[in-house]
Amino acid sequence: MKTSPVVRPLLLIVLCAAVASRAAEAPAELKLDALPKIDATQFVGAEACAKCHASHFDGWKSTLHSKMVQRPIADGPGKTILGDFSIPSTNHPALKDVKGVIGSRWKQRYLVEENGEEVVFNGQWSVQEKKWQPYTAKSDWWWDHHKDWKQRSNFKLCAGCHSTGLDTQAEKWQELNISCESCHGAGRKHSATSRLEDIVNPARITRDRSMDVCLYCHQAGRPHGAQTEYAWAVGYQPGDDLAKYWKGFEPDGKVTPEFWQNGTAHKNRVQGNTFVQSVMNDAHLQCSNCHDSHSGRHTAMTIKSARDNALCLTCHAPGQKQHLKEKTLTEHTHHAATSTGSRCIECHMAKTGENSVAAESRNHTFDFISPSTTIKKGNPNSCNLCHKDQTPEWSLALVKKWYPQLNVALPADGSIRTAQAADR
Repeated sequence: MKTSPVVRPLLLIVLCAAVASRAAEAPAELKLDALPKIDATQFVGAEACAKCHASHFDGWKSTLHSKMVQRPIADGPGKTILGDFSIPSTNHPALKDVKGVIGSRWKQRYLVEENGEEVVFNGQWSVQEKKWQPYTAKSDWWWDHHKDWKQRSNFKLCAGCHSTGLDTQAEKWQELNISCESCHGAGRKHSATSRLEDIVNPARITRDRSMDVCLYCHQAGRPHGAQTEYAWAVGYQPGDDLAKYWKGFEPDGKVTPEFWQNGTAHKNRVQGNTFVQSVMNDAHLQCSNCHDSHSGRHTAMTIKSARDNALCLTCHAPGQKQHLKEKTLTEHTHHAATSTGSRCIECHMAKTGENSVAAESRNHTFDFISPSTTIKKGNPNSCNLCHKDQTPEWSLALVKKWYPQLNVALPADGSIRTAQAADR
């Protein structure tokens, strides 16, 4: 039967809608008896990449990604153990039992062996406070299923993000640390051919797939389905659609381990969860607009320093579309130009997240968080994280005085989105 020229487009729309609907269906649950297998022979390691990409390799070596997991060295110029094991504490293992060290910026945890299984010890060293702390993991979604730390496999709960090319079946990584092939995929074929199409370059794929490379480890969430054995996106490889393997947590208006009530960061490693709420995400920016995984020159691997506003002024300097409307920085911030209060990140990326201690990790919604949210709900705000000796009421009075046009338009959660602030 023939269809008319009018009906044919309608049929096409219906068919496309059906295909889209099937594509949007929830991914199947990960089957533990059929875990994706890593072909170890396809990984070549960072040293092989360095032969052709020396500058990228050298830059990566200066990043914390290259030092995420290190072999234990207690003394000397190559020392990797930061914790003071001379302090008596139940929150650290015996130094002789340490098989590996995880982290170095905010906290450091230690790999030990229990009953033939590599696990993370249930204590940690706080870099800022220089003291031992318990590590219970009670805030993690998987805690109910892995309460006994001596049975928490590092390979099942942690190493998927801390290493490169982790084979779940062999319980072996191809390379310790977050290395080249963590972001570019296995490099054997590319190293043999040098062809662009034989490697994943996040700069050459779609924005969403490029974002997924970072969100794989910087978006708190859990695998689809009911399985609780693995706490990372088993099977994901750079270039894949992460949503097929992982469901990122979203704010629901309540205080959770990941979010404050207003959706801002309650802990570290929710950069992706908070970023997707932001006007930066709405404008189709991505992680690599601000971060360079091949450079540790600046804190958090940013492309420019955020401490002197150089990073933010890349897009928000005078003459840019979203530039400040005030003539000077001080007119905008009401703080001295060289003070902490005039750093963009202190107001728009406030340290609301906890790592080893509270207020260590920056929020990525880019909202100015009004003191009103603290008064109404108890959430931290952009002002009192610096002005700890003052009350939220004191801060709010100044915000109202400085920005009277915002007085009647504060959202219920107390945040002021970047776009609104730019339109003042």
